Amino acid sequence: MITRKDIIAKTHYGLKIYSYVLREFNPNQVLKVDLNGDKQIVNPSSVNRCKLIVNPFLQWEEASLSIVIENRIAVYKDLMDTSFYGDPFDFAQLYFKEDSEYELLKRINEVLHLTIASKPSEYEQNNQHVTTLLDTIPDHRIIPKFSYFHRNLFNLYPNESLDIPKTYEMIRHPIRKYKTEKLRSLGAAQQKIFKRQNFDYVTFSGTFTKRANNSLIKHSNLLTVDIDDVQDQSRLEEIKEILLHDPYFPTELLFVSPRGNGLKWVVEISLKEVSHGDYFTAISKYLKQTYTIEIDTHGEDVARACLLPYDPNAYIHPKYT
Repeated sequence: MITRKDIIAKTHYGLKIYSYVLREFNPNQVLKVDLNGDKQIVNPSSVNRCKLIVNPFLQWEEASLSIVIENRIAVYKDLMDTSFYGDPFDFAQLYFKEDSEYELLKRINEVLHLTIASKPSEYEQNNQHVTTLLDTIPDHRIIPKFSYFHRNLFNLYPNESLDIPKTYEMIRHPIRKYKTEKLRSLGAAQQKIFKRQNFDYVTFSGTFTKRANNSLIKHSNLLTVDIDDVQDQSRLEEIKEILLHDPYFPTELLFVSPRGNGLKWVVEISLKEVSHGDYFTAISKYLKQTYTIEIDTHGEDVARACLLPYDPNAYIHPKYT
């Protein structure tokens, strides 16, 4: 199993990770030791900071990216945008955009030729053995599947099919934290552009050959309700509690929207007698009449895209866990 500790040990506190990513943007960019950063330095090998360098992820023309070794790991911060900070793995994720930390560590190990053995630990081997045995037991539960689209809204063709538990894990993983925080720091006009370009998404209502209403393969019997533009955080928490305790529509998944001022509420529906659109209209009227909660009526389409942000407090129905 590849760990962060293994990679840090073989990349000089993570500096080689920064070097690799920076060179991918500009082959002439190299990290240089800042000998003037500490007047007390006697031995150059003990220098713990690099000279400022141009940040490839932001629009600054001047060098503003600071990289300093703290507690035996190289951390970064942009001096012109203090919300841009993190460790070597955060920096690598901004470039590689992997779906999980496991895939990110594998990718770093591969591109830097670190040759860290990925042999599973004893625990993982035992766990795999148990999983194999459990797989032989028939499972009659039907877990809904839906399409997942990688990278941004311009990608109209799904990369794979997901379910509620996997999506819940993705939303709670800190690998999505920087983009979510960055989005919330922008103005309204910039947010619209940033969302379209930087967030992957799912179509909770089903699997598709392409994100279009006429390209549905199979409906998931799930429906997503968007509640937007709730500026008062106390009101947002109040709505969250209302939805979680609603007696008619048990919550399958509930999480805060990418901009932080709304909620994504996923509920189960039945299409035996009522269409997707009619169900959406009924829930919309129910929430308005019962709780005076207004929802985004543009979410009626079966191919509605739902962006995946970072929400460590997301809720999942206990039946999945």
